[in-house]
Order: sequence, then C-alpha cells, then structure tokens
Amino acid sequence: MAETQTYPTIRFFLRNGDRLAWVCGMLIAAYGIWGSSAGGSWACAVTGLAAGWFVFMLMRCFRELLHLVADTLMPL
Repeated sequence: MAETQTYPTIRFFLRNGDRLAWVCGMLIAAYGIWGSSAGGSWACAVTGLAAGWFVFMLMRCFRELLHLVADTLMPL
C-alpha cells in the first residue's frame, strides 16, 4: 500500500501565505521608495509600489489556487 504524503511545503504556504505575500509586496515597495530617495527619480518609487502591489496580488492568487487544489486533492 502506498504511503500517504503530508506535503509540508503546501501546508506551510497555506498557513503563512497571506503574511508571506504582504512581506514580499512590502519589501519590493520599500526597495522602490529607497531607490527614489537614494538619488533616483520619483518614477523609481512609483515602479516599486506598482511592482510590490503586483507581487502581492500574484502571491495571493497563488495561495488561493493552492488552497483550492489542497481542498480537492489532499487528504485531511
């Protein structure tokens, strides 16, 4: 009989995916703001904020898709 896998990485991302999305998005946005204050133009801050928002939304979408797959395919 095949052994049931526990999928620890999927479970970790389901538990901490929202926090991880916030942290990654904020780090990218902060890097853009830092780049503009370190001598870049205001476009660097705008780009950083847009990229941070995009990464945040992309990671939230990934977490929701992973949650859907986990609900339908993984045993409790």
